[in-house]
Amino acid sequence: MNKQLKSFLVFCLKLVVTLVPAYFVYRNIVMAPDWSIDDLYTLFSGKSVLPMVVALLCLAASNFTACLQWKLLLEKQDIHLSYGKLLKLYHVGLFFNNFMPGNVGGDAKKIYDIRMQGGQDSVGAGLTATVFDRLFGLFFITLFALAMGLLFFMHDAAQRAFMWPSVWIFVGFCALFASLFSRRLGNFLCTLVARFLPEKINGRMIHMFKRFQNFRSMKLWICISALSAVTQALRIFVHFFCGMAVGVDLSISWYFYYIPLVAIISALPISIGGFGPRELLAQSLFARAGVASLESVVIQLLAYLVSLVISLFGAFIFLLDGPKANDAHGKDA
Repeated sequence: MNKQLKSFLVFCLKLVVTLVPAYFVYRNIVMAPDWSIDDLYTLFSGKSVLPMVVALLCLAASNFTACLQWKLLLEKQDIHLSYGKLLKLYHVGLFFNNFMPGNVGGDAKKIYDIRMQGGQDSVGAGLTATVFDRLFGLFFITLFALAMGLLFFMHDAAQRAFMWPSVWIFVGFCALFASLFSRRLGNFLCTLVARFLPEKINGRMIHMFKRFQNFRSMKLWICISALSAVTQALRIFVHFFCGMAVGVDLSISWYFYYIPLVAIISALPISIGGFGPRELLAQSLFARAGVASLESVVIQLLAYLVSLVISLFGAFIFLLDGPKANDAHGKDA
């Protein structure tokens, strides 16, 4: 199949996955009793400003801790760049995340920038560190959902069922990490997969598996666990303060229970920018906590707006440093 045709068909599929859930989100809102467009305007008031400012500060702070985690993982792959330089690359990646499917376009941009900084040999190292950075963040936010479920929702029959997705996601991550960091299990899987894949691809897999072994450090895991706890908690608080901005009076425990599932769905490269499935899932989940459809969707859109505003710093860096970087690489060539 022609590559352009294949790309077009994939885009169409993602467009469908985006628009169909978005339609149901819209229908659930407009079919509510006494729905009026004026309801949207009444959500906001003078009291909305302070919570939105706090949400911006929470997300900005989370980016600093997340970048530090990325730096620690890169150093384990023998990529040593200053924290200030990585902070710039990280924010540029955040800007690209807002416009790419599944929020992974920024990760690809970060890997590319690491290659431009460290040369061709740094591609595998940057890929390994960046992929594990993303996986560990999703793993840790799932732990929040499980902890909240055990503490507050275990004895609520209506809410207990929502623990199962988090349980299975947690088990899946544990199995993945075991295969990546256990030498015996990893070698067994590489040998098994080698029977079905071309030799060249299998060689790359074995090489990447060896790179993941560099993360077998208790000190590293303690550090990135602490950083992930702070990072993911701050990002959940972004949604909490966005909820406050539209007058939603809901305990923070609900956000720690539901937002991890929304984050997992948003991370999947099945829609455009995470739109559609994210709002539909949030609408369905928060309805269980008594939040109206309009408010639950607006919370997600405000959280996205916060991330977009923060990512403008990355856009500024990209526009300012891009030409200089290109000139420098051209001279080196």
